[in-house]
Amino acid sequence: MIEFIKKYSRDQWLLLLAQTITHLSIIPLIMYGLWYHWLIGFGVYFITGCFGMTMTYHRLLSHASWVAPRWFQYFGTLAGSYGLTGSTIGWVAIHKEHHHHTDKEGDPHSPEHMGFFRVQWLSMFQSPNPRYVIPLIRSKFHGFLHKWYFELHLLIAITWCLIDPMLLISAYLFPAMILWNAGSFINTLTHMTGYRNWDTNDNSTNIPLLGILMWGEGWHNNHHWRPSDPSFQSKWWEFDIGGLFIKKLCQKNKL
Repeated sequence: MIEFIKKYSRDQWLLLLAQTITHLSIIPLIMYGLWYHWLIGFGVYFITGCFGMTMTYHRLLSHASWVAPRWFQYFGTLAGSYGLTGSTIGWVAIHKEHHHHTDKEGDPHSPEHMGFFRVQWLSMFQSPNPRYVIPLIRSKFHGFLHKWYFELHLLIAITWCLIDPMLLISAYLFPAMILWNAGSFINTLTHMTGYRNWDTNDNSTNIPLLGILMWGEGWHNNHHWRPSDPSFQSKWWEFDIGGLFIKKLCQKNKL
């Protein structure tokens, strides 16, 4: 048992603990939450999921598919980090490994090789390869967030708890639970079921519901066809909210 625990890092076990707590948060929210607590939760999920995960973690830092204003680079990184899916360094490294070995041996979250359950809820036990994220490691900003990730989240949790325990749940734990599951469904379901526009050398698919709920991420086959394209839309009705925000932001800043 001790050897099994030592097999994984402190941060991996802490992320498992954090995600366990976020999933338990749904109980008091259902029992005591008011309408505005739910509204806050989904509002925070929009910020962490759209601006944080898809626009910054995924399309900007993992694929460099667009040029973001400096202020948004910081804002999007902080929004994604707030979502409790791990630091940019770990997230981006694992995602780049996924594209390097998609649905083959070495893919860190392939449901075909690792099974649905492990990819959906235990993906924090994948070890990121630092060779994919040398620029992020050298960045003082990203390095700081990575080194002190859980200490910063503990500070956030204590602050919300002191303000209002229900805000700890609705503005922090609940949206983190949604983000974790939504992101994990992209890693699992869009490599298991759905339709394909493109004959990619993998199992990637598009799922319209996830395309809407996950700000465009559900158009996964389109993304694997052109990973460096900031828009995941191929057909006119495949609405990509993240790609639309990127387009508007670039137009406004003349990028």
